[in-house]
Parts: sequence; structure tokens; C-alpha cells
Amino acid sequence: MALFTAFFYLVVKEILKTLSALHQKCYMRQLIIKIPKGHKEEIFQTIEEFEGRNTIFLPNEEQDVFIIFLPNRKVNNFLKRLDDFEEPEINLIPRGVITLYPPASESPDQVADVQPKSSLEIYLGGIQSVGSIKGLIGYSIAAGIIVWIGLYTTSVFLLIAAMLVAPFAGPAMNAALATAAGKMPLLKSSLKRYGMAIGIGIIASFLMTVIFPLETLTPLMVEVSHVSKVAILLPLISGFAGAINVVQSERDSLVSGAAVGILVAASLAPPVGLVGAGLYLMDWEVVWSSIFRIILQLLGIHLTATLVFYFFGKVTPSGVRFLKGNKWITYITSGIVVLGIAGMMFWQFSQPPFLRKASMNTELTEKLDSELNKLNYIEVIGKDVNFTNTMIKGNPTVSYNVTVLPKDSTLSEAVLKKRIIDHLKENIRHQEDNIYEVYQINVAED
Repeated sequence: MALFTAFFYLVVKEILKTLSALHQKCYMRQLIIKIPKGHKEEIFQTIEEFEGRNTIFLPNEEQDVFIIFLPNRKVNNFLKRLDDFEEPEINLIPRGVITLYPPASESPDQVADVQPKSSLEIYLGGIQSVGSIKGLIGYSIAAGIIVWIGLYTTSVFLLIAAMLVAPFAGPAMNAALATAAGKMPLLKSSLKRYGMAIGIGIIASFLMTVIFPLETLTPLMVEVSHVSKVAILLPLISGFAGAINVVQSERDSLVSGAAVGILVAASLAPPVGLVGAGLYLMDWEVVWSSIFRIILQLLGIHLTATLVFYFFGKVTPSGVRFLKGNKWITYITSGIVVLGIAGMMFWQFSQPPFLRKASMNTELTEKLDSELNKLNYIEVIGKDVNFTNTMIKGNPTVSYNVTVLPKDSTLSEAVLKKRIIDHLKENIRHQEDNIYEVYQINVAED
């Protein structure tokens, strides 16, 4: 698993380098700066060096005022250069500005909005998006209640509604920003908000189960509790998409920020709601599988989002003005995340199949279909393989349900069922030897 993580790291790094190479067109940000008098020529030379356009100079008695339009990618380094002057005053307007200048034939290239934000704007934007604690608590409660109702009533559309209001995307992106920038205070704050949002969601779900007691898990709860062996892919993709959305300029994508936020919450909201119900029912397999998914999602989202911010957004400990981050925080935190993912993968594949039930359902269904096709005395009408949360003789239980139409009318129903079951028991093989198998063969009549 460590090799897989390292390989994924290298792939994402190369993708980000390619994206950076493609983002060469010029999309502008407007800055208004005040500089002590006497530096006019130096400022104009600096603006020209950083590809500024359409500069407006407004002299006054004490300070010179410049209205400047710079490419996104140049803003951060330009502001670093201004530190050479005494006490510059800066207004950065975080909105895209279209600048037109001769020759007119190049206007289409001049207005092309494909330039990512500067590292300074990415970082400050993340700080601004933190929001209030009251809002975080309110949305967490709402998301916990909505996801519980969806699981209780087996309404998938309510799970989607919970993903819309779950406040997980903000802390996720800020934690990744903090790691990329090596900023411990922001990392601590983001992790605190992360924990608060998840904890409140679990409590809300638990209280709803206390108010409306459950005797057993609903079918949707059982389905959500099943983990796939490829579960790591969802958080990796979610983190990548979420960070790309933060880095890109506001008109650089057909995908809205809300849609990306849903993608991040999709990997967290259902298991958070399920933990509360599992705690009430004291179904520890459900609780542990949900906790596994939550931790795996947090680590996977953090890893890919950090890579995007670091390599594509250029948010590094030394790459953002005002920041003064610590590169060791970046290295140590990233190392912990990579080791955490490797440990989760080891846990998933070394434990009994309760952490791989979703994918094993698919694998066993394929094997069941293959073996049934070998029996020329039946016509298969329907088939289904399902892991249950029932433990028989201390082992997880898998149920094979098959409906067949006999081609040989001379075989009695009992003999037909026995022949099918004997064939399946003898030929269906899987890696786990601690699975308890039950068979339900239904014989249809034409």
C-alpha cells in the first residue's frame, strides 16, 4: 500500500506540473498601492517586470498612488518586491479584471480566463472562508439530522441534501492549506473545526435514534455500512477536485464550488450519520466500519488537496507573502498522512471482510453468475449476493439468493435445489475462510 501511495503521489505531481504549464494566458487582478513619494520610476520598472498593464499613476502631496493590473500568477511575488519600500499600503481586489491593450488582434488572448489565483489570494481566501462557529454548529446539526432521516426512511435524495449542508469542505481545504503552507495555527484551527463538525453530526444522529428508537438497521444503513476495497479512491478524487476549485479563478471552471463541496461531503456525511445509529444499537461492526471510512476520507482528502496547493497553487512555507510558515510542519504532517493512509490500507486488507463487503458483493456475484451458467439444466431468472450484518458462529454471513426455471421437468424441486447448492459450495472459492454461507434457491414455474 505504501508503494501505491508513493505512485499516486508521483502521478498527481506530474498532472499538476502539466496543468501549471497550460495556464500561461493572462488573467488580471487589480491592486491599489500607496508608496512614499520618490519611487515612481522604480515602481513603474517593477510593474513592467511583473507584466503589469494599463497602470494608472495618481500623485499627491505625501504618497504616490498606483492602480495596477497584474496577472494572477505575478501578484504574490510583486507584493514581496514591494517590501523593499517603506510601509506600502495595498488593496487587493480578489476579482478577475479584463484588461485590453494594443494590438487589438490579441484581445481574445488578453481576456482568456485560465490563470489560477496567486498563492497569496489562495491562502487569504481560505482564511476568509472559515466562517463563524455558530454557523458550523448549526449546519452540522442540520446535516446530522437530515442524514439520519435519509438513512431511517431509506431516502437517497435526503442523503444528497445532507451533503449540501454538511460543513466539511471548508475545514478540509483549510487543513490542506495549512499543511502546504507549514502554518500550525491554521492547521490546529482547521482540525478543531473538523472534529467539531463530525462530532456534532454524530451526536445529532445518536439523539435522533434515541428519540425515534431503532430495533434494527434499515436496508440503506446496511448498504452504507459496507466498505469497498477501492474506498480510498473517493477521498483522493474529492481532495483533488476541491483544491483545484479553490486554486482556479472564478470563471475558469464549469463546475461550481457547491458541486465540489458536495463531492467532499459525499465521502463523510453518510458514515458520520451512521456512527450515531450504530452506537445506539451497539452494532460495533457498523461503528468501526464507519469510523474507518471517516478517517480514511479525512486522510485521503488531505493528501491530494495538499499536493494541489503545494505544486499547482504554489502555496509553500516560503512562497506566500506575510506567511513565514515552517517547512518541517509541511514535511512532518504530510509524512503522517501518508503513513496513516498506508496503515488504514493495511488494516482494511488484513482484517476479516467487514471492511471490504461492498466490493466482495460484486466479486461473489460475478463468481455466482459464472458457476450458474455452467448448469445446463436450469435457466437463471435472478441472482443476488448480499453480506448481512448478522454473525453466525462468530463469522460474517453472506447470502446467495437465486431464482431459476428448470429445463429438466423430471427433476423434483428438492433434488434440483440440492444439486445447485452442492455445485455452488464446491466451486465458489474466495480468499476468506471465515465467511458463513447460506443459500436460498427459488424454483419458478412457467
